[in-house]
Amino acid sequence: MQSTNVQELDKKAPGGPITPFIIRSTNMGNQDPPLPNAESMNEEKPSPRPADPLVIETEGNPVAPSEQAYLRQQAHDQNEDVSAAQQNHELGSQQETISHVHPDNDSAVQHLAEDEVDHSDGIDDDDERPFSDYGSDSSSFYTSILSEATDYYWENGRRYHAHQGGRYLLPNDEVELDREDMKHHEWMLITDFRLHLSPIGDNPQRILDIGTGSGIWAMQVADRYPSAQVIGTDISPVQPKWVPTNLTFEVDDLEAEWLYRPGTYDLVHVRFMFLAIKDYPAMLAQAYRTLKPGGYVELSELGVTPEATNKNYPPPFQIFRWLDLYDEAMKKMGFNFRIAHAFKNMLTDAGFVDVVETKFEVPWGAWPKDRRGKAIGLWHLEQLKQGLQGIVMGLFTRSLGWTPSEVEVFLVELRKQLDDKSYQLLDHAYVVCGRKPQESSGASDL
Repeated sequence: MQSTNVQELDKKAPGGPITPFIIRSTNMGNQDPPLPNAESMNEEKPSPRPADPLVIETEGNPVAPSEQAYLRQQAHDQNEDVSAAQQNHELGSQQETISHVHPDNDSAVQHLAEDEVDHSDGIDDDDERPFSDYGSDSSSFYTSILSEATDYYWENGRRYHAHQGGRYLLPNDEVELDREDMKHHEWMLITDFRLHLSPIGDNPQRILDIGTGSGIWAMQVADRYPSAQVIGTDISPVQPKWVPTNLTFEVDDLEAEWLYRPGTYDLVHVRFMFLAIKDYPAMLAQAYRTLKPGGYVELSELGVTPEATNKNYPPPFQIFRWLDLYDEAMKKMGFNFRIAHAFKNMLTDAGFVDVVETKFEVPWGAWPKDRRGKAIGLWHLEQLKQGLQGIVMGLFTRSLGWTPSEVEVFLVELRKQLDDKSYQLLDHAYVVCGRKPQESSGASDL
């Protein structure tokens, strides 16, 4: 299938050096399959078995690498003037030495200067970031962990992450990443181009994006709030390398223990994650603990309960059958994909206050007469059709026992009905925000 590319400017934020990935916790499979060639892409390969969890521990209590870097940065700022003076003195001494050895050979001077720079961690000095937790003494260790973070396998022509034996049900290849960016643009249309609805003010300090995917939301919010340190987490390190300087991507499992300092974040953002979260109350408890008093959690999801508004036309039985089968398969895997309507009560039960649920209409297709509804429906249908094979194939073959051929035959009629504007399907999107009380106590704080 040929992917629909979103504008490259939507995928890349200006400025900033190459961002290193910080590996906090993995639970990756222990296979290291070779990169597929043209013949092997379509070969059937079994999903890897789960491996024992691998957790990086720090001295004392476990602390996320970005937290360690933050603490070191505070100590570093107190001695910044002294450090700058020392660096200038050392640089002057180095230049004198080089000029003495090669007084008439500029290329030799440049070569010698490059040789004296330590590249053992794979990152140039110019690319070092203030919140990086990398060091030359541990670079090989992080490189080893990164190889496990990129442990992928191929199934029915699509690439999947091997985390916990392929627990995450969607592919992580370029076709799916393009669709993630299309979904982001659709959501911007739905919310009138608001990155979030939570009232976090103009100068938030710390923002956490759980399940960052392609990283497009995290990049745009980092540009929007230069005052904030933004962290985007995902089980796959598939995000761009050139990002704003106040953004860091971490490889992490959102259902593992969060190692961020309690009471430090202004916003925890969770979007498009019903295929990844089995235990929402446990996730919300960790978000509650991580937020500072007065901080917000925000959940965004599609309701996935479309209604055929054209009563003079037969209902789309294939679409409704697909959604019912999808619901059945998801429940067998321990997920609930029609969960958005329950977010408000979940946040209240987790101890959040001032919980606000906002619903938006989402047409399936460009059948509305108004310009805004037509644009939302067009983007929703296009991203859905682009990802349809990946959305259905993995889940139906693993959970329902269908063969790939049965899935492809099923998708033929499904695509026909999705392209039929006469059904006039209308769904709803949910954005639910909740605030951590200024003075809070309870189970979620423990």
